[in-house]
Amino acid sequence: MRLFISYRRDDTASAAGRGYDRLCRVLRPDDVFFDVSAIKGGEDFEQRIERAIDDSDAALIFIGDKWVSPAAAGDTARIWKADDYVRMEVRAALAKLKLVLPVLVARAQMPGHEQLPDDIRGITTRNALPLRHESFDDDMENIIAALFGTSGKQRAWEAPSFWSRLAYGAIGSVAGLGIILVIAIVHYQLLSRSLAETIGTPFTVLLIIAGGVAGLWAGLRYRAARVRRA
Repeated sequence: MRLFISYRRDDTASAAGRGYDRLCRVLRPDDVFFDVSAIKGGEDFEQRIERAIDDSDAALIFIGDKWVSPAAAGDTARIWKADDYVRMEVRAALAKLKLVLPVLVARAQMPGHEQLPDDIRGITTRNALPLRHESFDDDMENIIAALFGTSGKQRAWEAPSFWSRLAYGAIGSVAGLGIILVIAIVHYQLLSRSLAETIGTPFTVLLIIAGGVAGLWAGLRYRAARVRRA
């Protein structure tokens, strides 16, 4: 799945950024469009947005208290201006994507039908989900469940990953063997003879195997601990 994140910078930038970080545990960062990290210097902003929405399967629309507010007192609400980038993103998402999920940040409410121009009023008919600071983890879990259809009781990023376990296990094994190598070098420097000469070849082989297995176990335990802390 490829995901597009829409937000207004002076409204929900912090919440959108936290949401992006959490979603990158489920998807590859390249599959989550977040303009701060996805648009390069000198790149045409509007064309990049349109291309990103064309390439996406779903969109999260982060809505806060200032989503429909004017940029300055007495001015027209930004969402009514033709060149408002949030309006352009929502319009394109509604026209091209099957799944458009409004995310109500903090205590924000869905704007009324009359508060929005005709081309994006369809957002008011989409079921919205809350994203609150005090229940961020649970709320993100519900958002992920809505996007991917996974159970809200198990976070998608906690699912076992063969390649992740393989990588941590391999690193742990290499570290364990490295410790055995250091021991062998120190032993030789102190006694001027190899470890095998001191304890015998069979015990040396067993020591090497034990070091690799212990490192593998430690690597997998470290990975499990990191997942639990996430």
